[in-house]
Amino acid sequence: MDIPFKITFSQPEYQREDNDIVLSDFVSDIMDLYKMLDNKVPELKENKRLILKFTCEDENARLYMDGLDTIPMRYLEVGEDDVAYLPPSPIPVVLYDNQKNTSNTDSFYPLIPGYYRIKVVVKGLTYYSWLKIKPKQITEEQWVSMRNDIEESLHGLAQDLIRKNASIGMDSSVPIPIHILRKLYVIKKDFTKWITAIKEIQADPRMRIKKEYKLVLEGKARGIDATSIYYRSRHPESRDYIYSPSNIRNYDLLENQWIKKIGRFIVREMNNLLDYLEKHKQMVQGEIKKEYRYHETDHIQIRLKLKVLEELSDYELFVRRVRSECMLLLSNEWITEVEEPQSLLLPHSMHLDQRYKKIFTLYRNLKNEELSISLDNNYDYYWKRTDLLYEIWGFLQLVTGLQDESVGFEVIKGWIFDISPNSKSIQIPFLEQGTTVEFKRGNLKLSLVYDESLPFKKEDTILSKPIYANYSHNRPDVRMDLYTEDEYIGTIMVDFKYRPLRFIWDSSRLIGSRQTDTMRQLIAYRSNMESSFLYKKKYPGQWHRYRPVHEVWALYPKHEENIAPKNPMENYRIRLIELTPLEQKKDFHKGIAEAIQKIVHAYEGTN
Repeated sequence: MDIPFKITFSQPEYQREDNDIVLSDFVSDIMDLYKMLDNKVPELKENKRLILKFTCEDENARLYMDGLDTIPMRYLEVGEDDVAYLPPSPIPVVLYDNQKNTSNTDSFYPLIPGYYRIKVVVKGLTYYSWLKIKPKQITEEQWVSMRNDIEESLHGLAQDLIRKNASIGMDSSVPIPIHILRKLYVIKKDFTKWITAIKEIQADPRMRIKKEYKLVLEGKARGIDATSIYYRSRHPESRDYIYSPSNIRNYDLLENQWIKKIGRFIVREMNNLLDYLEKHKQMVQGEIKKEYRYHETDHIQIRLKLKVLEELSDYELFVRRVRSECMLLLSNEWITEVEEPQSLLLPHSMHLDQRYKKIFTLYRNLKNEELSISLDNNYDYYWKRTDLLYEIWGFLQLVTGLQDESVGFEVIKGWIFDISPNSKSIQIPFLEQGTTVEFKRGNLKLSLVYDESLPFKKEDTILSKPIYANYSHNRPDVRMDLYTEDEYIGTIMVDFKYRPLRFIWDSSRLIGSRQTDTMRQLIAYRSNMESSFLYKKKYPGQWHRYRPVHEVWALYPKHEENIAPKNPMENYRIRLIELTPLEQKKDFHKGIAEAIQKIVHAYEGTN
């Protein structure tokens, strides 16, 4: 592939001169970029000086790279799409220098380990490539763990979906794998319908009338037919007896054979489930016993485990009831006449009789093997985008954090939670731009909106999308819009920054052009947003007196260089929150609860 430009990265190698790395592998299709082999991706180390030189004969060419927004704006150009880029120049740009005495102290780049996408646009053509930053002083554990954490979280949300639809209120901490949960869901889903069908079959099964012949004294014979006459002609010695027919009920039909087979199958399944539940009850009881050595009865860990034990017991009672109903069916006198089916053929009557159809549908659904959960193919393409990986991971932390006991919201609908769990397989949809998940807590409703562009005009807003931007920066990574009784009361905006904290906010750079685009962006999210829906019912027409965005959050991972700056909350309402894979989330959950409560208090206290 002919490349009409040259990109060179320079970084020192030990005590020698800078080692130049020229990017040579480019693709023109974004999908091909995500298929690029790792051995074609150049590697550089974090926290070491990094210089970039971009040259091209076309002076209008543009180089985009993840994280350029951390460089002071005087080194960049900003396109019509409000995205920063580097123009071609024979003069190298120092992206990062770890020497404190450098003359270029305000040039830097977020060298947290990960993959960074490079895009070059020349004369209408687009070229893509990667740059990989390797860890120098920290392990790759947290970096690598994000993908695993995302996959586990997505599967966990799918399990929550099954739990929710099982309608038993199972807490997500209950240790039951999804294939077991799915069987319980199948049984619970139409429980009343198929239990009613079993009782009706039990009382009035399908049957056929058939003739049965017996020799009876001639005076006691109830009837005579051609078979009786034929028998007498062949057996003159029994002239005092009649080979008399009588009508009897025949229950040994193929459809009843299937019912018997299904009943025994469900009993076996319930026995297996009971064994499984009993094993986990014993495990939880053992954990509770250990906790009692160190904590009082009202300790949160003990209360949570007692709740798990209670819910396992609820499941056990439900499974025992199901087993009992099936055993009652199998103990009926008529069913003892029924043989096990010798044929795998399903009689037509199993579909014609709705009672039998319901039981067979239950059997067929239970026979499906372990539920298959897969991710949308788009996830495969984005695993290498380390900044997006952190973004997706962070969004999932918000989804689970809002449902934490300390925050208290529950999901209503949206994204994964709109999937029907009826099928044998669930495909988890990609986190598309504008994806919304709705939550509720009492009379509070919260819309969690991912990566949605805001309009620039009031006329383009609606109650479900209440905010517009009156200046640049109109696309936060996440919005949390809050409502009470359909009254919009405020928003929290969130951006995920996969970089050291000092490259997000630096109090010494607040004046003039020394501000980075990241700082401008965060300030704009608070200052440049309006909403005509704010307090519309309580104070109609007075929305311009209030700011809709109460707080702006910048979420970032732990890094050895992180030193907390002067808190920008008081002056700018910007909350800096450390959120890191494999680290505890208690402070994060506390921050969510606190920020939401401030919005509620502000609404209640307005005058």
